Amino acid sequence: MLRKFAAVLLTGAAVLATAHAAAAAPNNGANTEDRLRALEEELDNVNAQLGDLKRSQSTQYDDLNQRAGVITVKLDNGRPTIATGDGNFTLALRTLVQFDWAYYSQGTRPPGTDFSSGSNFRRARFGASGTLFHDWQYEFIYDFGGSGVEAPGISSAFIQYDGIAPLHLRVGAFPPPESFEDSTSASDLVFLERAQPTDIQRGIAGSDGRNAAQVFAYDDDYYASVAYTLGLVNDAALFDEQQAVVGRVAYRLLRSLDYNLAVGGNFSYVFKIADTAAGPGSPTAFRLRERPELNVDSQNIRLVDTGTIDASDYWDWGFEAAGNWKSVYAQGGYFGYNVARRFGPLADPNFSGWYVQASWLLTGEQKPYRPERGAYSSPKPNDPLTFDNVGSGGGIGAWEIAARYSDLDLDYQAGAPGTVKTAAGFRGGDQKIYTVGLNWYPNTAIRFVLDYQHTDVGRLNAAGGSIGAKLDTISLRTQLSL
Repeated sequence: MLRKFAAVLLTGAAVLATAHAAAAAPNNGANTEDRLRALEEELDNVNAQLGDLKRSQSTQYDDLNQRAGVITVKLDNGRPTIATGDGNFTLALRTLVQFDWAYYSQGTRPPGTDFSSGSNFRRARFGASGTLFHDWQYEFIYDFGGSGVEAPGISSAFIQYDGIAPLHLRVGAFPPPESFEDSTSASDLVFLERAQPTDIQRGIAGSDGRNAAQVFAYDDDYYASVAYTLGLVNDAALFDEQQAVVGRVAYRLLRSLDYNLAVGGNFSYVFKIADTAAGPGSPTAFRLRERPELNVDSQNIRLVDTGTIDASDYWDWGFEAAGNWKSVYAQGGYFGYNVARRFGPLADPNFSGWYVQASWLLTGEQKPYRPERGAYSSPKPNDPLTFDNVGSGGGIGAWEIAARYSDLDLDYQAGAPGTVKTAAGFRGGDQKIYTVGLNWYPNTAIRFVLDYQHTDVGRLNAAGGSIGAKLDTISLRTQLSL
């Protein structure tokens, strides 16, 4: 535009100079008059071009001023997203559908225990997220899925303020982060379910649909969060709601294009356990229990369970590490769970759990580290599945093999087989799970997860008899995530 403007000015200057020279030359009659008329026409053309240039500039300024009101619609990886031109307002439609099928082969099992083979929609989430007035974020996700007694309900519904970065403030219903596994999105899990030591922890003071207020901060290397949490959105009515504090820190020690290594620690402290009756001094019914790492069974059977504990407070802690070297990824952690009895001289029980898992992307992709979560996510296939031009290298998607071992011990002063349980003891059981899996990512929106799992539970009843179990399962998940 500046070049055009300069060209017009130079043309005008040349015309004026020529006119001046013509006026200064001797009068040659008709020829001189013709030249003057030609010069006048040239001046008129210059004036017209200057007018066009001014109008063009005015139109462009008007376009810039109006750009904030322009609405754009995109399909980023298949997710519909609407945004204003200035980016102050956005809306993205969100979808996560996980359809699971499983077969349970039951060997040794407690009397009356019968796992139900079959299928269900583990998650069927629909909703929206986006930005308001540049500095505010929002999200509303409703889950229509669930297994057994799980009912549909709000998965997340929150607003978040980002105007004082690196601090971010969030309030509403959402899963407060407690570990690497917990901070990994449900759509990015390596296996069908989270490792049992992390899942039992998140179920106490975290998990989806938890009413909470959170402050967190992060950059490329660190993530830190603290949250005040209450009950779940779908909790039954209680006399006084549970109250807790949940914290997490993670730091990436090593970072490059080929490798990452991060470590983290977390805790949760329940300083107010929900009352079971009205009035002061109400008893509580705190409980630790966990399913095998598969939720298709419609009866929600738990093979390890402490039973109810009249507790005054509870706290847990965990340490983890996660990393990758090119297409190889590994993660693991150790956790402790501590319950304070409300009355009596008996010792306070404590329990523990740990896990380790690893995967290898056979097609060469890397699992990316997400600083805003302080956790890993799913790989993006180098060559998405296509049947076009198969003869010239059609894509097959990303393929991943994985393995995990986890151990959750809910025994405390359990005693030996054949002995009667002491008053201070708990025979919740020790559940060990071995899992191997094969994952296929045809593209960034669709995924298939095939897992084989062996569960071995050692547990005694109050009289010292065995009520352990051995369970083998095979499961398949079909997933759509947008």
